[in-house]
Amino acid sequence: KMADAARVVVPEKDDLVAAIKTIKDANPDFGYGKVHKAVKEANPTWQVGEDRVKKTIAETVVLVDGKPVKALASKPAEKKLSAHELAKKKTADAIKKKREELKAAPRGTEPAML
Repeated sequence: KMADAARVVVPEKDDLVAAIKTIKDANPDFGYGKVHKAVKEANPTWQVGEDRVKKTIAETVVLVDGKPVKALASKPAEKKLSAHELAKKKTADAIKKKREELKAAPRGTEPAML
């Protein structure tokens, strides 16, 4: 057991990126789990978790049709508002704007409510 532990290596980022690139080039449809498994099979002495593989893939620039594109997973997903949430936000913004207009108007000259 002790001899096995001495051979375990935490790979440098460049080495991990190169291994992932080789695997992804050969198997572009592989997800994080399959890439992690393939990295471990190709490099049995490496100590690397699936989370690190996932993070490395997310941070690595990939080529799509020969153009560098940041991996999709690295972009913080912008939350899309549902139609209901969007309507609520617009209504809240309109109310806030109306209140500011009323505050700014001199007393006795409040804009007519529609």
